Amino acid sequence: MKKLASFLVVLALVLTLASSAMAEGEKVAVICDPVGTNMFLTQAVDMAKDLQETYGYTLSLMECSDTDEWQSNYRAAVAEGYDLIIGVGWQSGELANEMATEYPDACKYAVIDTDAGNENVMSISYNEEQAAYLMGVMAGMAFPESDLYGYIGCFEGGGSFKYRWGFCEGVRSVNPDAQFIFNFTNSYTDTALPFEYAKQQAAAGATYIFGGAAAGNEGIFQAALELAEAGTPIYSIAQDADATTPDNPYIISAQLKNTGVSMQQVIDAYFNDAWTTGLIVSNLMDGGIGATHITNEGNYLNADIMTEEVIAGCQAVVDQIVSGELVLVLPAMEDYEF
Repeated sequence: MKKLASFLVVLALVLTLASSAMAEGEKVAVICDPVGTNMFLTQAVDMAKDLQETYGYTLSLMECSDTDEWQSNYRAAVAEGYDLIIGVGWQSGELANEMATEYPDACKYAVIDTDAGNENVMSISYNEEQAAYLMGVMAGMAFPESDLYGYIGCFEGGGSFKYRWGFCEGVRSVNPDAQFIFNFTNSYTDTALPFEYAKQQAAAGATYIFGGAAAGNEGIFQAALELAEAGTPIYSIAQDADATTPDNPYIISAQLKNTGVSMQQVIDAYFNDAWTTGLIVSNLMDGGIGATHITNEGNYLNADIMTEEVIAGCQAVVDQIVSGELVLVLPAMEDYEF
């Protein structure tokens, strides 16, 4: 009888510990730049928060202001025993590769919007050139009389080449004689330079400016409002998430990069025994990228610019890309002339 009583005590203790462990759930770390109002990051972080209710995990958001914080947060996440570490942004690629090489069995590693180049990491990147091409087709169709099209981006280099190439090729598919003007801010957050560049490009004759300056696009949008008051409106687009609004009808669309879809893909795979590693390239077909009013509905439609004909023409291009009728082959950057 005493043995039975002892067994029941031990069993109760085991069950209590097991129940406690289940209630505690697994630990997920999301490592990224400071989120702020950056839609590229807010989509991913919001999805990670929303899925807590579904899977019951503990979530830690580790924001990084500089390279040292990226390094220390990655190492801390491994040392503190997180079960799944998800890096969002290009900075995460090298560090995920480093951790997955040094500590391959410590946890599961995933990165979004970069390729860690490690077969122990789930890497999700995007065919941004497809969505940028749509933005170009849209610009060419909406402003067929334009001779000059503007582009304001963050950095002039390999990271933005897919955007620039796709945009230019899209415009030229409608307007073969199109010319382009480019400016770069060397920042993801500076709004003052995009504001000034937008005014300069408008003065040079651009009616449409591709907004590729991340959070700095707010400067372009503000310039559009001021120029409209002066009687010389310009039009632009948002990046990553829809920002169309009746308060600023000069934002006519958005090149969508749905990091929320990618975050759900990572977390669903982890908790449903569907984990895969290596590079996954998200595209128009799987909904990881798109365009407001073309593949996705928007908050506000400026129907004077985004006419039924423009939208239908862009949707036809989407169908061609998804079906494989139109294949966009990104050339080497050094071989392409803008």
